[in-house]
Amino acid sequence: MAVTAQNSDTRPYRFDERLRMIPVDAETLAARVALADPDDFPGLRRLGIALMLLGRYEEALDRLDQALELADTEQRRITVWINLADVYRYQGEPSHAEILYRRALHASRARYPDLVSFAAHHLGKSLAEQHRPRQARELLEEAMRLRVVDGDSELIESTRAALDHLDELALPLPPVIETLLGPVPAWSQEHEGRGGNLVRSGGYWIKRGPRAVAEYERLSWLRDHGIAVPQVAGFAEDVLVLVDAAVGSLAAEADSIDAVTVGTRMGQTLRSLHELPVAQCPFDGGLEVTLARAHRNVVEGFVDAADFDDDHRDLSPEAILARLRQQRPATEDLVVTHGDFTPGNVLADGLLIDVAALGRGDRHRDLALAERDLAEDFGPEAVAAFYAAYGPTQPDRAALDYYRLLDELF
Repeated sequence: MAVTAQNSDTRPYRFDERLRMIPVDAETLAARVALADPDDFPGLRRLGIALMLLGRYEEALDRLDQALELADTEQRRITVWINLADVYRYQGEPSHAEILYRRALHASRARYPDLVSFAAHHLGKSLAEQHRPRQARELLEEAMRLRVVDGDSELIESTRAALDHLDELALPLPPVIETLLGPVPAWSQEHEGRGGNLVRSGGYWIKRGPRAVAEYERLSWLRDHGIAVPQVAGFAEDVLVLVDAAVGSLAAEADSIDAVTVGTRMGQTLRSLHELPVAQCPFDGGLEVTLARAHRNVVEGFVDAADFDDDHRDLSPEAILARLRQQRPATEDLVVTHGDFTPGNVLADGLLIDVAALGRGDRHRDLALAERDLAEDFGPEAVAAFYAAYGPTQPDRAALDYYRLLDELF
């Protein structure tokens, strides 16, 4: 595929062979970024885009979140949603990108038709990368029709290039993973625990993106410290392949396992995790990091208020975030936490799964979620068995309430 240049003499980027933006002069761009100190919407948005071009994705998200908070019109919010989606797409999180692109497309169709082609074009390229060519073509053709009417030759050429090379945009698997699975594995759309980039193919669980990298690092650390976790079949770049354990989670096996057994297994598993040497854990799951992620989820609109616990139904995500900051505990009872310790993340044979959020954090984060889900799904007997198996620690009720509230933003 030929590289498509976009006014490289005036813009800080050009397009690579996969039609992704890359900096024309990374060194000069980095120097400009180092000197930038914007405090207004346009400056923050430009800085966020520059950081994305440099591959500094977390910083880009921070700056674009600031721009989003300063956006005083729906039109500005739409443009930042597209920019944020670009960052997530380049970072390897297509599910987040798709949500933001579709939100921008829906809003622009309703009120700002001049932005529809941008949202449709970007979403189309993202879907093409995810091996969804039919949907991608429909969106790109819509963008093309609008751009032909508008008459902007540069935008027309950009969309034409995407249409002409649609099949080449699909993200390939790393060679070592392709050897294991084949070039186009059969990705399931329905299975327990499906979310984000998680798919199932021929006895393997496959994850891709930053969370896959995080999970691989944590799985390796846990295995070295004697915790039962899934077997890694392969890992390359940002793709993780796990051997299917061929057993359901405690949540999935609820009809065949009694409540006391579920609670006991949960308590034993968590006690083993929390007894690991916290000082040796290289991953940070504390409040400073977690509240920052919660803030991002609120600002970017990823919080599902319809899924709040009954006693939080009258609260907005913004109100919950404000309460969490106001009531933040002065200290943390640090252990190695799972970060999402529920019956769905413990297999019936005791294997611990979905550990991408594992790190040093307050034990009550795990205790709160375990207690909540066991009470809702298995009843008080399971909760009693859980605490009996976990051990002598007397949980702090205020801390349990705090971390259950925190979980609403994830």
